[in-house]
Amino acid sequence: MLRYLERVVGIDVETHRREVERRVATAVEMGACGLVSDGFRYTISDFRVTTVTPASSDPGMPRMINRRRLDDRLD
Repeated sequence: MLRYLERVVGIDVETHRREVERRVATAVEMGACGLVSDGFRYTISDFRVTTVTPASSDPGMPRMINRRRLDDRLD
């Protein structure tokens, strides 16, 4: 499906891949299992993003730090 979107639909997958990499780089370097950013949960395994879901989609998932909410609580 990914290659279909890239080759047939014309989506520039590499641009989106770089954007995801930019968003999660620090979390990956720190060995985090996930990150919540701008309303989405990025699940990380073996230093790779494996899944991206809406942050509120699965309440059964282990809680991950939402940096923006943490900063708001500290103010």
